[in-house]
Amino acid sequence: MMSINFMGSYSGIDQTMIDQLMAVEKRPLVQMSERKTTMESQKNAWNDVRTRLNNLFEKIKVLQNSDTFSSMKATGGESATITTSKNSPEGVYEISVQQLATKTSVIGGKIVEASGDSTKALGLTGKFSVNGTTEKPNEIEITEADTVRTVADKINSISKESGVRASIIDNRLVLNNVDTGNKAITLKNEVGTVLDNLGLGTDAGLSNKAEVILGQNAKFKVNGVEVERQSNTVKDVVEFTTINLNKAHAAGGFDTITISKDTSKVEEAVKGFVDQYNSTMTFISDQLKAGSPDDGGEKRGTLASDGSLMRLQSSLRTMVTSSLSNENTAIKDLSQLGVSTVDRFGQLTFDDSKLKEKLEENPVEVQNFFLSKNSEGKDIGFVPKINSYIDSFSSSTGIIKGKTDSFERSIKEVNKQVDAFTLRMERKEQYYISMFSKLDTAMMEAESQMGWLTSQISALSASSGSKK
Repeated sequence: MMSINFMGSYSGIDQTMIDQLMAVEKRPLVQMSERKTTMESQKNAWNDVRTRLNNLFEKIKVLQNSDTFSSMKATGGESATITTSKNSPEGVYEISVQQLATKTSVIGGKIVEASGDSTKALGLTGKFSVNGTTEKPNEIEITEADTVRTVADKINSISKESGVRASIIDNRLVLNNVDTGNKAITLKNEVGTVLDNLGLGTDAGLSNKAEVILGQNAKFKVNGVEVERQSNTVKDVVEFTTINLNKAHAAGGFDTITISKDTSKVEEAVKGFVDQYNSTMTFISDQLKAGSPDDGGEKRGTLASDGSLMRLQSSLRTMVTSSLSNENTAIKDLSQLGVSTVDRFGQLTFDDSKLKEKLEENPVEVQNFFLSKNSEGKDIGFVPKINSYIDSFSSSTGIIKGKTDSFERSIKEVNKQVDAFTLRMERKEQYYISMFSKLDTAMMEAESQMGWLTSQISALSASSGSKK
């Protein structure tokens, strides 16, 4: 049976008043929640700092790779282009393309048995070989159920061994060498004359004989030297360099291609570091803002007054401007490579012309500034220095890990306190409800008794009056 709660009917203390009373009781809960929110924000801010520091090192570690400093580039060229490697020799190359390499093709004649349907069974039997040898016979057997489609599939199934691919064009079988160059396609009937029926026979008397188009080698000149190769991608003419032939020149035409050092990778790496450094320092400054009502309402930073973050900010600023003691290079600081500070907050600017100048003068000096080994075989230079400091903050045993672990422990403790406090508040609210409900019941009973007593007194008074 459902009970009816008349709490507040007599005392005037209802659920609304209890809620107001509990709101006062729960003020410590609000404070604990605010403290938890603050710690979570601080933990997340430190995780953001770690991410930015790791990104900063990712930008600069490109300069640890020797390939970054030894890259070569090729400029110019259209009908012919060059793909360089780090060992490509510098120089100017005039390349004239007389003809491109092409593939040998066998264009089959019309297949009468197919009647224009590549999926119709041909009713043919026999066996033939494609570029067969003693070691690799490359034989294909044809049965009555085979169609033009399945014949093409059978040829393609051994293309790795034969070097020939088949396609169907206008209900004809068309065979092409996989590779370019003056290479024949040898087709031979092994059992029967099935090649003739498939339009791949070459005898003069056949009405549907195949047309053979022999592939040709590429012919070109490099600085006046005549070269012939089977491919349009040539790797053995200029050492450590690939020449790509794209189209034939008009008579007397040529492309001039220059191979030179490629400094763009170094420039991009330094610029990437500067941009990430500026972004990281701006983020740290925002987290450290003191904030006050007198500064136009500037928001206080999440990690304001945090000594560890202030030390990180100061050390990073010092590291990118201080001189290095490096026995392997005359370059002692980043300013000699065009990187310098522009304001008191440590923001950097990058003048790539200074870096290009140093790279042209002595690229080894630049490389050694970023990374080299001392007489004891230890890595020295700007990159190891930055990495060592960043690692002291962002590694699994670094300062940031200690910070975030501490926040996590404190958050767990606050959660326990919140749970315990919430339970006490629930019990207290039930206590208030029970107490004031009992008060209402007592007041209701008292009112009932008062009514009975009043009625008894009235009855006595009436009786006394009638006797008179």
